Amino acid sequence: MVLDIPTISIVLFYISFIQLLIMLFVFRIIKNYPGMNYLLFSCFASAVCGLLYAIRASAVQGRLLIHLSDFSFYFSILGLNIGFSKFLELPVAKGKLLALTFLFLVSYTCFSFIYDNSSYRTMSFCLFSAIAIFFTAANLNNHSINSVRPATCIIAAACIPYGSFLIIRALFTFNNETLNYNIGSFLNLINYFLSIAGILLWTYCFIIMAVQREHADKTLAEERFRLIFETIPDSVFITELHSGKIIDVNETYTTITGFTREESIGKTTLDLKFWKGPSDRDCFFDIIRKDGGCKNLEITFLTQERKELNALISSKIIHFENNTYIISVIRDITWNHELKKQLKKSEDTFQAIMEQSPVSFILTNTSGEIEYANPTFLQLMGYELQEVIGKNPRILKSGYHNTEFYHNLWNTILSGKQWSSEIVNKKKNGDLIWENIILTPILNEEGEIIQFLSTLEDISDRKRTEQELKIQARTDMLTGIMNRRSFLESAQKELSNMKQNSQTAAFLMMDIDRFKSINDTFGHSMGDRAICLVTEECQKLMKGNDLLGRIGGEEFAALILDSHETEIVQTADKLCRSIEHLLLYNDGQERIPLRISIGVTFFHPASDTLESLMERSDIALYQAKNAGRNRISVIY
Repeated sequence: MVLDIPTISIVLFYISFIQLLIMLFVFRIIKNYPGMNYLLFSCFASAVCGLLYAIRASAVQGRLLIHLSDFSFYFSILGLNIGFSKFLELPVAKGKLLALTFLFLVSYTCFSFIYDNSSYRTMSFCLFSAIAIFFTAANLNNHSINSVRPATCIIAAACIPYGSFLIIRALFTFNNETLNYNIGSFLNLINYFLSIAGILLWTYCFIIMAVQREHADKTLAEERFRLIFETIPDSVFITELHSGKIIDVNETYTTITGFTREESIGKTTLDLKFWKGPSDRDCFFDIIRKDGGCKNLEITFLTQERKELNALISSKIIHFENNTYIISVIRDITWNHELKKQLKKSEDTFQAIMEQSPVSFILTNTSGEIEYANPTFLQLMGYELQEVIGKNPRILKSGYHNTEFYHNLWNTILSGKQWSSEIVNKKKNGDLIWENIILTPILNEEGEIIQFLSTLEDISDRKRTEQELKIQARTDMLTGIMNRRSFLESAQKELSNMKQNSQTAAFLMMDIDRFKSINDTFGHSMGDRAICLVTEECQKLMKGNDLLGRIGGEEFAALILDSHETEIVQTADKLCRSIEHLLLYNDGQERIPLRISIGVTFFHPASDTLESLMERSDIALYQAKNAGRNRISVIY
C-alpha cells in the first residue's frame, strides 16, 4: 500500500468516526456536561475532513472537496475550543473566535477563488488553524476545576507543538506550491499523523476528564448531603427496606429520642420499641409500600425513657448501590399538640398562654381575618388591638417576598399542614422586621380547618449580627476600607476581567514612613490616627471602580483602573504632597510629621498576575524608601 494522502485521509476518517461513536457511548453513561455537543461536533467535522479529502481524487469537483475538507478541519478546532471552554466553565471568547473565523474565510476565499494561489491558501489555513489551537491551549491552562487539571495539562501540552508545526508548515509552503494533492509531502504526511494522534489524545483525555469530574461532583454531593444530614433541625434516620435495620441517624435524632447512635445502628424500630404499637408501624409501612413514601404523616413514638411524643414523619424510598433504603425525617410537634389541647380545653387557658408568652401570636379565621393578637405582637408591631381585629395579615406585608413565597404558604396550610419559614414583616411605622414564623392549621373533631395560629419570633438581632459579621469579615475595622483578604479577592477578579477586555491599570503599594517611630514615641492611638488620616487622603483620589485596601499595619494597596500612566504618576505624587501637609498633633500640640512612600507599577494583560504586580510594586516601594522616603518610585 502506498502511503499517500488519500490513504491517510481514510485512516483519519475511520478513526474520527470511531471516536465519535465512542464519545456518544460515553455521553450516554456519564452526566451530560456543558460543551459535550461541541466536542461531538469536532469529532464529526474531523471525520468529514478526512472523508472529503480521501474521495477528492475520484470526484468531479475535487478542488471544491479540498476547500470543504479544510473548512471542516478548521471548524473541528473551533468545536474543540468552544467545547472545552464550556466544559471547564470558562467564558467563550466569542469576539475573538468570530474575528478569527472571519479573517480565515476572507483570506482563504481570496487565495482560492480570486488570486488562485494554493501556497498562500495553505499558509492562511495553517496560520489561522494554529491560532485557534493556541487559543484552545490557553483555555485548557486557565480554568479552576482542579479535578480535571492533569488531563487538561496533557492536552494543552500537545496543542503547543501541533500549533507550532502548523506555523512551520505555513513558512515552508510559502514558495512551494503543491501540485499533486494525492502524493503528500513530508509536512503533509506529518500533519495528518499529528491530526490522528491529536484526536486520539484529546478524546482519551476528555473521557478521563469527564469521569474525574463526575467523581468529584458525586463526592461534593455526598459532602453536601452529609452536611445537611447533620445540621438539619429535624430527626433523620435511614433504614434498609428489606430488613428494617437502621444504618444511620443524625444528632437531632439522638437528642429527641434519647437513643445513642451506637444503640440505634443495626437495630430495627421494633427492637428499640420506637412505635407506640405494632399497628402504627404496619400502617406506616403499608403507606410506604403503596405510595413509595409519605409526607407529614402524624405519628406518636416512644423515647428511650418511654415518653410519648407527637411528630410528623416524611419518608421516601431511595435506591442506592443495588440496595433499597427508607430515609425518614421526623419533626417533633408535641408542643403544637399540647397547644391544641389547651385551646380546646379552655379559652381562658388559651388567653393566659397567649398573653403571657414572650412570643407573638395571631389567630385568624379561614377567611384570613385576624380574630386575636397577643400583647407581645401588638407591642412589637406597634398596633392597638382594635386596629388589627378583622384585618387581613396582609397589613404586615413588606414586599420583600415574591408571589411564589405566599402561594406556597397558602397551599401548605390549606392542605392542613404546618408551614414554617423566616419572613420579613412591616411594622405600623413602616420599619421592617425579620421573624421566624410557624403557621399551624387548627382542626375540629371532623378534621376540618377552623382557624390558623401564627407564631412569630423576632430574629432581627440575629439577622443584623449575621450581616455585621459578613461586613467585618471583609472590612478593616480601623479605617472602614477593604481588608487584605477582601482587597486581594476583588483585585484578582478585576484583573481577570481586564485580561479578557485588554484594559489598562496601575497597582500602587503605599507605606507610612517611620510609622514605628510614631507608635513608639506617641503611642498606638496616635498611630491609629495617622493611619486614618492617610486613608482619608487616599480615598479622596480614588474614583469609579478603583480599589483601595489596607493590607498590613501601615501598608496600603490600590488598583487604579483605566488611567493613563502619566496621570497615575501625577496622582501618586499629589498624594505624597497632600499627606505631607496633613496636620497631626500630639497631646502637647506638637506637630507630628507624616510622610508616605509609594511604589507604582503598571498592568500588562499578556503576562501579569496579581502576585507579579504586588511583587513589582513592592520592589518599587523599597526603591522609594531607599531613595530617602516621601517619594514615589515607578517600575514599568
